[in-house]
Amino acid sequence: MTPSEKRFALIAAGVLVVASVTGYVGTRVALRYGPTLDTYGNEVGGSFRLMDATTGTMTDQTFRGRWMMVLFGATHCADDACTPALTNMSAALDKTDPGKRKAVIIFVSLDPDRDDAERLRLYGQSISPRVVAGTAAPGPLADLAKEYHTTVEKLPDPEWTYAMRMSPRFVVMDPNARYVGTVDANLSADAMTDALKKLMNPSQ
Repeated sequence: MTPSEKRFALIAAGVLVVASVTGYVGTRVALRYGPTLDTYGNEVGGSFRLMDATTGTMTDQTFRGRWMMVLFGATHCADDACTPALTNMSAALDKTDPGKRKAVIIFVSLDPDRDDAERLRLYGQSISPRVVAGTAAPGPLADLAKEYHTTVEKLPDPEWTYAMRMSPRFVVMDPNARYVGTVDANLSADAMTDALKKLMNPSQ
């Protein structure tokens, strides 16, 4: 390699490093301080930005064109309520969206101290390919929970020290990110199916 080629290679490597660091720092800043949330005129719900293990960040724009079923909780979920709720919603969507193209479940962890992106990815995969899980820093999470009319509640737990309370309902957003209603997170899969049919196909 000639001296000029070496200089070019070093410059190219430096550019890649700077770009990577800039992207990483930008992502961390966005997650820590969070973007300004936009309700899009909704009574409940709106924009979000979360950390995930696939792309680094995901936003509501990532899923535009698909129905979103949004649930708040954690992998350390009070009363072990989150897993059955997500499992039942996935089963309900298998009946209302058998092609798995129209709907996604957004699981927002309220426990960023323990639920990193990789843990959330594995947790979602263990339940269903439909479950996309993410989290953010405590401040933005509190704002997001407020936007979706839920709370961040930490409860003592003898096994885990503490657990996070699951939001009582899935918030259902249509493909244009418009709020259409909620589904009780404690319903059976069949009951969730009936509720989804009414929300997703109101004319039927």
